[in-house]
Amino acid sequence: MNAKRNVKAVIPTQTVLEGGGFKVRRPAAMGSLMSPFLLLDEMGPADYGPGEAVGAP
Repeated sequence: MNAKRNVKAVIPTQTVLEGGGFKVRRPAAMGSLMSPFLLLDEMGPADYGPGEAVGAP
């Protein structure tokens, strides 16, 4: 499958804190474009020292 596809939209994200302060980026509300039960959280790379990763698994 080598078919090229075009990007239809770029969805802005909001940074929120989960758990004890773990940063998570998630898309802003998309109304009818996305199911309200679909979670698209992005927990990108983060550097923590010993004992600093509060709220992270």
